[in-house]
Amino acid sequence: MTADDSLVHPAPDGIESRPVTTAARLLLGGPVALVTTSWRGTHNVMPLAWHMPVSSDPPLVAIAVEQSRHSVDMITHSEEFALNFPTRPLLHHVQYLGALHGDRVDKFEATQLETFAPTHVSAPLLVECAGWIECEVKEVLPLGDHVLFIGLAVSVRVNAASFGEFWRVGSREELQPLHFLGGHTYSTLHHALEARVPRDFEAPERVLRERLAGELELTQEARERREERLGALQRELDRGNVVDVSELEPEFVPEPDVTLDLSKGVILGGPSDE
Repeated sequence: MTADDSLVHPAPDGIESRPVTTAARLLLGGPVALVTTSWRGTHNVMPLAWHMPVSSDPPLVAIAVEQSRHSVDMITHSEEFALNFPTRPLLHHVQYLGALHGDRVDKFEATQLETFAPTHVSAPLLVECAGWIECEVKEVLPLGDHVLFIGLAVSVRVNAASFGEFWRVGSREELQPLHFLGGHTYSTLHHALEARVPRDFEAPERVLRERLAGELELTQEARERREERLGALQRELDRGNVVDVSELEPEFVPEPDVTLDLSKGVILGGPSDE
């Protein structure tokens, strides 16, 4: 589209422009994570909403951490981290932990969070969470005001009451992960919607094929009808009659590259009528 298209196809009513920094907020809504780290006997924990899977094979996840955060140094030195997905009972702890600076305060001492032992990394895992991913850092990419850490998942554990094949929607709220919406606002999962997969005869690609086939059939039919009408015109001309094509439907009007024998008759209203 070009700039002029906004005049032809304007945005629907109710759509508002926002600062480009709002892009991050539009991408939020996933489960918030508490990132735990450990280096030389010191542990740290920080809330994080900027995370995503980046590969299934190998299983890689990415986290973006603001460059000034103490966790950047902890992860860089230890080359590992753990993602803990807190549940409703830890709501206020999550918000509080984001306001503390790990290089000044021992967050575990300040919050008295209960932990248990990891299986592959040295970072402690947090009780009252719904799932845990232990990661080894494979790549570090400074990007803008954040650092992107690509981690290889080396251990995944879940609370079976919170997670089956996916998060259990409708389970007790205290078992559900917290989803960060921005600011001080979080949500939990309340309702699941299951999309209906199109049946074979409804599949978009099949509908498109059938529609194209129908258009081709119509095109062929129109071509045959045109040739039939042009043949009738030629027969009238062969009889020496005057033929007025101005009243014919546009698809039946002789095109410039169509030659009719005018030796015995005359066409009115067509390309030769000058």
